[in-house]
Amino acid sequence: MQISRLATINYGIRSASFAWCFAVVGLILWERHAPLLAWAVAALLFLAYPHAAYAVTIETRNQRAAELRNLRFDSILLGAWVAALAFPTWPAFAALFATTLNNAVVGGWLGIAISTACFAGGAFAWIVLRGYQHWPMTGELVTALCFFGSIVYACGIGVVTAGQRRRLRAAHEALREGERRYRLIAEHAGDLVAMVDRNGRWLYNSPSYARLLAPSDLEHGADAFRGVHEDDQFRVRGAVQVVVRSGEPARLRFRLHTKDGTVRRFEALVHAVKDEAGGITGAVIAARDVTELRDREEQLEVAYAAFERMAEAMMITNAAGRILSVNLSYSRITGYGAADVIGHNEREFRTAMQPQAFYDDVYAELLRSGHWTGITWCRRRDGTLYREWRSVSAVRDVEGRVTHFVSLFRELNGHDAGAGTLPGAARSA
Repeated sequence: MQISRLATINYGIRSASFAWCFAVVGLILWERHAPLLAWAVAALLFLAYPHAAYAVTIETRNQRAAELRNLRFDSILLGAWVAALAFPTWPAFAALFATTLNNAVVGGWLGIAISTACFAGGAFAWIVLRGYQHWPMTGELVTALCFFGSIVYACGIGVVTAGQRRRLRAAHEALREGERRYRLIAEHAGDLVAMVDRNGRWLYNSPSYARLLAPSDLEHGADAFRGVHEDDQFRVRGAVQVVVRSGEPARLRFRLHTKDGTVRRFEALVHAVKDEAGGITGAVIAARDVTELRDREEQLEVAYAAFERMAEAMMITNAAGRILSVNLSYSRITGYGAADVIGHNEREFRTAMQPQAFYDDVYAELLRSGHWTGITWCRRRDGTLYREWRSVSAVRDVEGRVTHFVSLFRELNGHDAGAGTLPGAARSA
């Protein structure tokens, strides 16, 4: 288990200060000729107790709460010892001063009040058990140790506090720099970044929103979803509510009415925002405009549907002849399913009905003009022969290099075959 910084600091302070207290109490016991039992109890409290308290703290899950209890127990024990020593003025002052200062640093005014009450409670418990005595005077050495010990203790607490303040300032500077960096990223990103409260009202929206929505729609506290398409609003609001209730992120799509009257499409990722106590206070929404992407997807879907439903067979290969795609008509005419041919080279499905020189001439024509059309004989998967009309086109990139070949063909019946001679028919006959 990781040891908290508070427990480590207090362990060092408690061990050193209680050892000093043992020296002071030991002088008082020696001056008063105290019995051996008093020395044993003093050694147990001032020399062994700090280590026992630390051992208990580091084994506790909530180490801060355990250390607060230790500080209050310190006050009780020292209050009881002051009463047992008959309230010597300087030792009483030093003990009350040290315990109160410790609790003030950790707990403020409430810590001071609790520490004082614990100190008084310890003293009162001793008085109830053993009676009240008052012996205010101490020797010069004890007085000097208490005086200078209080000064050293206060300086030590001040040094520790100053170090903590420096670390806190450094942490705040790092936090501000992180906030500045992330705000800079958010405000210059093309994506839409926003934070909403649990009711879906704006807490923050990045400047990219200004390109899409009117200023009145972006005011702090305004409804963040009133610009969402009416058919999507219920679903979007419900998804955000699920996130702020469960804490689980969600991905959603929605349409947004823009200030220029158009409708844009967005994809968004929604994450819950939690406070220091772990409670969910709202959600962060990072949205990206996917209008053009979705339009292209729809175009591809339409093209794919047309590709699959064509009466003619179609085969697409890369520049090396590896088959990338075939449609349903290809399978219907040839008998080969898509799984049989995709990934294979188209040479594997040539039926030797034409010589190799024929295919060399076709390839040369494609490289020269980019297109070839002709009539050929082919054999289906089941071995039956058929005649086909085929058109092959070369697809080139912007630099003129061939990247793909597209073959379009259909089976010819007797009437089609005798209708006339197409380019390349003489070679393929």
